[in-house]
Amino acid sequence: MRWAGLWLACLFITGTAQAFERIEAARSDWNAGAQPARGWTAVTLPDSWTSRWPGFDGVVWYRLRWSEPANPAGLRPKGLMAGHFNMAGAVYLNGSLIGGDSDLVEPLSRAWNLPRYWVLDAPLLRPGANELLVRVSGLAAYQPGLGAVTLGEPELVRATYRRATLVHRSLPLLGIGLTLVMGVLYGMLWLMRRSELSYGWFSLFCLLWVAYSYNYVALGTWPFDSTEAFQRANHIAMLASIGCFLMFALHFCQLAGAGLRWILLVSSGAGIALLVLAPSAIQVQVRNHTVLATLLLYVGGCVVILRHAFRSRQLEAAVLAAFLLIPLMAGVHDTLVFLEYLPGNRYYATLSSSATLLGISFVLTWRMVKDMRLAEHFNAELKQRVEEATRRLADGLSRQHAAELVQTRLTERLSLVRDLHDGLGMTLSSHIHSLGNRPDSDDGALWALKEVNDDLRLIIESSAFHDTEELAERLLPLRHRSTRLLEAADIECRWRFAGLQSCRLGGKRDLDFLRVLQEALANVVKHSGATRVDVAIEAAGGQLALSVRDNGRGIAPDAASRQSSGMGLKSMEARAARLGGRLALHSNDSGTTLELHCPIDATVSP
Repeated sequence: MRWAGLWLACLFITGTAQAFERIEAARSDWNAGAQPARGWTAVTLPDSWTSRWPGFDGVVWYRLRWSEPANPAGLRPKGLMAGHFNMAGAVYLNGSLIGGDSDLVEPLSRAWNLPRYWVLDAPLLRPGANELLVRVSGLAAYQPGLGAVTLGEPELVRATYRRATLVHRSLPLLGIGLTLVMGVLYGMLWLMRRSELSYGWFSLFCLLWVAYSYNYVALGTWPFDSTEAFQRANHIAMLASIGCFLMFALHFCQLAGAGLRWILLVSSGAGIALLVLAPSAIQVQVRNHTVLATLLLYVGGCVVILRHAFRSRQLEAAVLAAFLLIPLMAGVHDTLVFLEYLPGNRYYATLSSSATLLGISFVLTWRMVKDMRLAEHFNAELKQRVEEATRRLADGLSRQHAAELVQTRLTERLSLVRDLHDGLGMTLSSHIHSLGNRPDSDDGALWALKEVNDDLRLIIESSAFHDTEELAERLLPLRHRSTRLLEAADIECRWRFAGLQSCRLGGKRDLDFLRVLQEALANVVKHSGATRVDVAIEAAGGQLALSVRDNGRGIAPDAASRQSSGMGLKSMEARAARLGGRLALHSNDSGTTLELHCPIDATVSP
């Protein structure tokens, strides 16, 4: 259904695409940075400039004009598709570059088989007249020009672009992949059975055909430094691959006599030498003749196989002959297009070559299947079982490894917690007890030690949790301990939690939040003189809100000034900043309220 909708959209766009009012072309030199002022002539797309300017190597500018509604509010985005640039190009809309190739001078980018698509946003368009400039760099020997350009509704143009990408990019890449796989596979089979020469020639044909088909997907001339060198190598690969195909046909049909093989090898070698050694001045003529020779070799191979199928009446030979009919017609068509006897820029060799490869692979595989069907069935079943066992073993090892990592982290964390509790914790407790029993003890030092001890308890409690546990679970130990301290000071404590299900702040942020709450409750005990304190923690809308309200005597202005400069409030403000939130303190005769608001998910610098 998806492909049917795509094809229907492509048919529909032909009737809804916006027509250009005028399309013109003009020549310029390689280094031209702007369109020429003169020399414009009307053209139609797709266009090849060799008939208009024979032998011209350089840059041709194409100017396409159309009109948009005069009211700016009526401007809507447009979809733009360029079928191809031969060889490289750049596109400008109303003087602004919207896309193009990286190399517009030799060695040129190879965009001759690459469709392009852009969405022209309304700010790029102008009310009234609009101008699209396409700069195309090309060489006369390779059918330079500009393909069809489509302008219309973005979705409809995108449908055409997807179809063009499927035909010109995806299918050639798929064909190259299949050909490479077949070449490697049958090459390995030939290495294991050297007597099966048809396997070896078919493998060499596939690998050389991959080198030739690279021309349809390459975006540059790598590994060569010029378009001409790339094209020479490409034609050498084409001629050599078809020569290997003919050798395969002769061996498959058992016609590969020594004399015939030598004639074929010498002829192919002469053609390759001519392509390598021919000067640039006659390269086009040499190339055209070798293309015709390649077509004749391919036709000869097909004729040999068709003749063998007719005489032998073998199923595999008949199947191969049937598969060769489509590539044979495609080869004739592509040769006529290449020699410019037929218009257009569409080649079917890479698409139809899959039929040749499938036919040959079917024949070769058929011969193997006759003797190896039982063995292949056993091997397939064994392979499936081994893969399943391997997968189960890998899953088991992965789970075991993950469990060991978790256990190691828990062990290390518990060991650290025990060391802190048994060492530093016991030391602090003993000093606090000692100072508390001395009548002349320093209240400031005792308070500081108790603060350190509370922080240590909070760290120990936090370390006992996993990072994935919810905030409500981390609050429980602090709530229990704080409630006991408040009740010991005759302060009633009321707690209210809301929306904390699945609320997680993460390790360090959890600790900062708990320390703010702990400090706020400690201030109630030490300074407020309150009889009741209400603690509310609520998570909603991506925000976490904390409120600690007491009914104490409030904070006098001078006391507030002293407290604001103290370490307690400064410490809470610093932790609120690390949480990415804000801290507020409100006080009057009826009590004091401390509020903290922070985001649940935030990335805040420590």
